[in-house]
Amino acid sequence: MTVIAENVIALAVVIAVGWLLRRTGAIGPQAGRVLSSFVYWAAAPALLFYSIAETPISQVVGRPLAVAAISGLVTAVLFALVARLFMKADVGQVVLGAMSASLNNAAYIGIPIGIYVLGHASYGVPVMIFQLGFLTPTFYVLSDLVGSHTRPTVSGVFTRIFTNPMVIAAMLGFLVSAFDLHPPSLVVTTSHLIGDAAPGTVLIALGASLVGQTFSMHSLDGRLAGLATGFKLVVQPLVGFGAGLALGLSGHALMAVTIMAGLPTAQNAFIAATRAKVGEKIAEATVVITTIGSLPLTVLTASLFLHLGA
Repeated sequence: MTVIAENVIALAVVIAVGWLLRRTGAIGPQAGRVLSSFVYWAAAPALLFYSIAETPISQVVGRPLAVAAISGLVTAVLFALVARLFMKADVGQVVLGAMSASLNNAAYIGIPIGIYVLGHASYGVPVMIFQLGFLTPTFYVLSDLVGSHTRPTVSGVFTRIFTNPMVIAAMLGFLVSAFDLHPPSLVVTTSHLIGDAAPGTVLIALGASLVGQTFSMHSLDGRLAGLATGFKLVVQPLVGFGAGLALGLSGHALMAVTIMAGLPTAQNAFIAATRAKVGEKIAEATVVITTIGSLPLTVLTASLFLHLGA
């Protein structure tokens, strides 16, 4: 447990360093965006490629993928019901709130947590597969429908999915793993060299992006952000834990799917809200609050599993 706590604290320290660098002006206002772009287009895909390629395919599909799907869908539906029936949220607020409550930051926060807490980046892959292949495009379509943006097309949705660098990297990694291929040593070395930069870089970028973030919790959007935060950090991990138990997972595997279900809200929620001009404050606040809250939640989850001998 000490090792896990130390690693989570280390992640928090790196985020704090990013915040301090931006707050003191050591890095400019665009630094977070530049670093995030580097991670999105190069570092995270490289890490995802070699993590999948070097992992037996049975470890990244099957029951962990089913847990990711169940926890994401159940959480989104439950949030939508509560927000619509009890808080009288409009359709746009329901869609973006449900997206904020159920979409995990598996690519950015999931990678360092997978490596430094669970022992391998591949633990986040099932979540990424489900989200990139189904949940994220579904929410993009719904957010476009309820917003003021041009109505989405089938070809546009598929283009968005299959031009995503992490989807491409994942498909290549699965190809290597499934057919037991052996890429040239230059490819392996390069992917490790670039991919290993992903965890630290994204945490620095995240810390830098937190500077100047403000929002009010007194409006309906604020209350919906609070509700989405509760669903993201409490309901979804519990659903993931229950689904994992029902599917026969135990020990480290069960802890992994539970921790992955408790990852913070992905920034795709804010991107979708910005595109559609709907629910922007809900998505922004939920991303920030869950990002801060997810690290102590990870320590708590791991300590409970270790204490109970799971």
